[in-house]
Amino acid sequence: MSAAEKFTVLLVDDEDNVLKSLHRVLRREPYRLLTAAGGAEALELLAREPVQLIVSDQRMPGMSGTEFLARARELFPDAIRIILTGFSDLKTAEEAINRVEIYRFLFKPWNDEDLKATINQGLGKWSLEHENSRLLRELAEKNRELNEWNHTLEKKVEERTRALKEAESQMVQAEKMASLGVLAGGVAHELNNPLGGIIGISQLLILDLPEEDQLGQDLRTINKAAVHCSEIVKNLLRFSRKGAPELREPVDMARIVTEVELLIGHLFRNGNIELRQEFRSDFPLLCVNPPQMRQVMLNLLVNAQQAMKAGGILTVRGCRGMADDLVLEVEDQGPGIPPAIAGKVFDPFFTTKPEGQGTGLGLSVTYRIVSEHGGRIEVVPDKTDGACIRMTFPASLAHSPAVPPRPMSGASPAQLHGG
Repeated sequence: MSAAEKFTVLLVDDEDNVLKSLHRVLRREPYRLLTAAGGAEALELLAREPVQLIVSDQRMPGMSGTEFLARARELFPDAIRIILTGFSDLKTAEEAINRVEIYRFLFKPWNDEDLKATINQGLGKWSLEHENSRLLRELAEKNRELNEWNHTLEKKVEERTRALKEAESQMVQAEKMASLGVLAGGVAHELNNPLGGIIGISQLLILDLPEEDQLGQDLRTINKAAVHCSEIVKNLLRFSRKGAPELREPVDMARIVTEVELLIGHLFRNGNIELRQEFRSDFPLLCVNPPQMRQVMLNLLVNAQQAMKAGGILTVRGCRGMADDLVLEVEDQGPGIPPAIAGKVFDPFFTTKPEGQGTGLGLSVTYRIVSEHGGRIEVVPDKTDGACIRMTFPASLAHSPAVPPRPMSGASPAQLHGG
């Protein structure tokens, strides 16, 4: 925009020769000139054209300069208003200063240089006020943005503080669990010797007693219970050993499930849950890290058990997939996983359990272990009767020969292939 286009000045007078004189004096000034032969014509023009400064005669027929400028002020309150008057109208002009906030008044006949200077000063005043208004608006907008940023920052700080407290709480819990692991290992070692003695002595005594003897039957019961305790202790020792993450060996996953069941079987019994294993006879040993696979199955089975408040059947399934990959599924008869959160269940610290009943780390740890073995884990979609977690491992993890045929539990072919 050029200087001539930046400002528009309106000249209002009912005498044509006065308008022509004003136009002649101001025609070379750096602003656009508009003229009107009275207040009514000027108001019509203002309805179409924005102006920055108005020079109006005071004494005009039909509408005085003061009346016109009062109405012009409603249309353009920021426009600079100047009255052109004779000495006889001085008192009226002075009253107009307070009525419509007149910037200046000029006397007829005017001095050309005074006229130019007054208009330029008025336009300078308009520029300063306009720029001040713009800066105030900009400042208000920046303040609004700053308040929004402060609010957002406060929320982020609250969220991060809460997350930090949760993380600290989880670290304390993890440290506690690590200590419990050490304690369990120590207890298991201490129990091994007396259990071994009970098993050995009971077996020797059984050999010296007739099979039909009541004492022999009691000793067999003791021996069976001691062997069961010994198996539990051995499993505790397996879980308490950290093991090297890179160490992998052929593992029978059905045996891993059985070992986990020995440890948490009381949870199933108390919750009226039946654990079923449905491994296909051609499902091979997997070359995996045994302690990590025990951790995976423990996490999944405990998760499923906690979801099955009303009891039911919990199934662990093993079969080959379409591309000869190896599929493991843990399916429960709980309430299922809503689609809205299915993609979040493997996120660290995500849990739907009440506070204090879950760390939100079990499934994220499981996800990491499965991924480190080259596999993937997912929630089977579109299930309406419980939840099913599917793990798919590459065929390269299979170890030949396959595991000897296992007894099936009545699973259909569709079930065995994840249908």
